[in-house]
Amino acid sequence: MGEDQAFALLEAIQRPTLAHRGGPILFANGALQRLLGRRREDLEGTPFHALAHPDFQGVVRQRAATRLAGDEAPEIYECRLQTAARVESSCWVEVTATLARIDGIPTIIASFYDLTERRRAAAREDRLRQLLAQIIDGDPVPTFVINAEHKVTHWNRACAAITGVQARDVVGTNRQWAAFYPAERPVMADLIVSGAVESSYEALYGRRFRRSTVIDGAFEGENFFPAFGNSGRWLYFTAAPLRDDSGAIIGAIETLQDVTARREAEENLRQHQLELENLVATRTTQLQQANQQLLQSEKLASIGQLAAGVAHEINNPIGYVHSNIGALGGYIDDLFAMLDLYQRAERSSAFPDQTAALKEKREAIDLEFLREDIPMLMRESREGINRVKKIVQDLKDFSHVDRSNEWQWACVHAGVESTLNVVRNEIKYKADVVKEFGNLPEIQCLPSQLNQVFVNLLVNSAHAMGEQRGRITIRTGCEGDSVWLEFADTGSGIAEEIQNRIFDPFFTTKPVGKGTGLGLSLSYGIIQRHNGSITVRSKPGEGAVFRIVLPVRHDEPNTR
Repeated sequence: MGEDQAFALLEAIQRPTLAHRGGPILFANGALQRLLGRRREDLEGTPFHALAHPDFQGVVRQRAATRLAGDEAPEIYECRLQTAARVESSCWVEVTATLARIDGIPTIIASFYDLTERRRAAAREDRLRQLLAQIIDGDPVPTFVINAEHKVTHWNRACAAITGVQARDVVGTNRQWAAFYPAERPVMADLIVSGAVESSYEALYGRRFRRSTVIDGAFEGENFFPAFGNSGRWLYFTAAPLRDDSGAIIGAIETLQDVTARREAEENLRQHQLELENLVATRTTQLQQANQQLLQSEKLASIGQLAAGVAHEINNPIGYVHSNIGALGGYIDDLFAMLDLYQRAERSSAFPDQTAALKEKREAIDLEFLREDIPMLMRESREGINRVKKIVQDLKDFSHVDRSNEWQWACVHAGVESTLNVVRNEIKYKADVVKEFGNLPEIQCLPSQLNQVFVNLLVNSAHAMGEQRGRITIRTGCEGDSVWLEFADTGSGIAEEIQNRIFDPFFTTKPVGKGTGLGLSLSYGIIQRHNGSITVRSKPGEGAVFRIVLPVRHDEPNTR
């Protein structure tokens, strides 16, 4: 190919290009002139190596000599060229040198690709990376950065301290997961780069991040990592994307914070709050029971006062009626003695008219019948009066008026007997009462409150009877320093699944409006106050047995 034809082709090339034969430049096209900011006449005839920066002139000459010596393989390398058009004294180019024959003479064709902007960008990136490294490494917050290839570019000292993984073991690799997980999996920054955050995390780990939020690709949240540290730790993560000028994600920066202490404090606070709520619920129930018990005590006190008043009012007339019946019995005995005398006089004939009149009157009033009936009526009246006195006394004993809140020594059997007399009307049409009493000492107690327990158990037993008449058996006994009582009935029994609830406040198996659900709850509280116990054993259809155990001596519980 001729020289003119070759140079015309080089001119048409848009890439900066020149031709030389190891000495002066033979031809420089317009693109090269524009790159270097020089005219053609200033370039052509100048030694080719003079275009290079002084640091590269020797290398350029050596490479050209190699080509002209017969090495025809193309060569690509980078160097710096002198320039007059730029503010800088040189520009970086990529050189492609090939050997051609023009007019039969070996000629080197060198074309240039301007690397200046790329070099500047790389330099800026290096400076930014160095600055970022200085900032990140000096940051007390554990931080690491990954690039678009998911490889770690920065791993600061704080991150190494919290994870135990040194920067030298992770920078340049994608093994940052090893600091957190026993098996390979992405961390948050990887998911940021890949554009998948919460959904991917849940799919990968089977759980959602707690307290997590995602805004414009940035992520923050916390979760427990069982493989982190010796026993697992709670970590708070932030992960934000790094973008280039076009908005494309080129990496991500992530920070860590160990929030285990805070989480433990929150959990302790939650437990304390739960315990407080349970305590409040317990105290509320106890207060309800105490209020109900107070109401019951007030009712008992009112009943006791009423019973005392009624007893006082009844005792007075009963007293003189009882006394009068005794005197009347004596008078009747005297009258019957007088009648005996009249009857003997009737046999005499001294006064026939009077004798006939006496006989007629005796026969008219049926004196023999009166002799039998009047003593019987007197006995029944005396028994009735005695029974009224017993009922009044039982009312007083049951209520223990003026002593309901005083601990005192009392006979349990007397309390049961007085209670049976009080609730007799509830029981007599439904069940027979069988008493199997043992030998019991007196116990220190609140008798009126124990009587209320007996009332609840006896009435419940009566209500548990079906259509057929049943039986209520009351047994007592003594074991060591305690006495026990059992109230056994032949009623319907209690289902096993509700036996642990029958002492709960407001729990009842009776129809709506038939029971308050407080009887057994109050009974349980009274027995607890006596430092005793009340239990039940029952099977449906086989009745129920309530067992009460009470200490003989009452000791106040130690509240310190």
